[in-house]
Amino acid sequence: MRSKLLSLAYYLPQFHEIEENNRWWGPGFTEWQQLNSAKSYFSWQHIRKPDTPFGDYDLLNPAVFEWQQAIAGKHGIDGFLVFDYWFGRGKKLLEKPMQLVLDQQLNFKYAFCWANHTWYNKRQHITLQEQLYLGKEDYSAYFDQLLPHFQSANYIKVDGKPVFSIFSPKDIPDLEVFIDTFKQCAQAHGLPGIYWLADNTEPHQPWKRYFDGYNKSGSIFKWRKRDNLWSYLREKLARNYQFKNLGPFVYSYEGLVINNEPLSDDPNQVPIIFTGWDTTPRHLRRGTILRGFDPHRFEIHLANIATQLAQRKHQLSTQVVIIKSWNEWAEGNVIEPDQQWRMQLLEQYLLFTRKVKA
Repeated sequence: MRSKLLSLAYYLPQFHEIEENNRWWGPGFTEWQQLNSAKSYFSWQHIRKPDTPFGDYDLLNPAVFEWQQAIAGKHGIDGFLVFDYWFGRGKKLLEKPMQLVLDQQLNFKYAFCWANHTWYNKRQHITLQEQLYLGKEDYSAYFDQLLPHFQSANYIKVDGKPVFSIFSPKDIPDLEVFIDTFKQCAQAHGLPGIYWLADNTEPHQPWKRYFDGYNKSGSIFKWRKRDNLWSYLREKLARNYQFKNLGPFVYSYEGLVINNEPLSDDPNQVPIIFTGWDTTPRHLRRGTILRGFDPHRFEIHLANIATQLAQRKHQLSTQVVIIKSWNEWAEGNVIEPDQQWRMQLLEQYLLFTRKVKA
């Protein structure tokens, strides 16, 4: 039996003004400011910028969502895995765009990934918003806040179960309590359960048993010492001793992504599609670049993933594939059209989905 393919793209709901960012970074801040002020540190480095009908779009504009859904759907992407920021005690950030999608029932297919990490100003080593884990009552409150989304026809479900991802399960001290609370709340509201996904999880880690699918989107970086020892040593010095001028740190897309270790035969391990990498717009000289990303190498990466999926001995009824990312512009991993390659990456992804489904 061939699996049904579910293609999801990580989605950053940051591109709108909020009070906290104005206070932390200055009036009118969005990551478009970081992108537009970004500089190249090398002659070969190209800062990718959006090629959309809206330019540097505002995610409080309903038309942006429907345009994104239209071009994603035409190119084999079923929906968006939107980062959701719940810090505990009802504190949320960047929630307004998805509330707009819900309130206006915009044609935008999505599921949430709880981005459960503390926010820092890494340039000045300042904590901006702490992530708290407060137990069953607080987790129930989080579920209640999500419930109208889970009940929406636009929210992505598998066998009736809302898809929900956790970015960093290992950081939740009472993970089993969180999982059980969401399960109980889902059943209490007539849902058959939750379809669980996890990032930052590898095949040997024990908490993977809680999840229907798991991945580690940062796993490629364990190969950086092999790929570029000199850059790796400078990066370690910078990270350990807070040196600010040793970077950016450069590795190759081919070495870290194309020549990465293959998927395990565990069908629950979800493949990650990497759409480039350049975090210097956000982190300046503390950033990391994967040199050599282009449509040709992206095509090779997709072909490798398709081959590995075809070779798996065990198939699930639903095969999830996650793209990193749709619109992480300040981190240089985007499949949304950019000024350099326009629609080429989307066109190649469509061919990949057809091959996997064939």
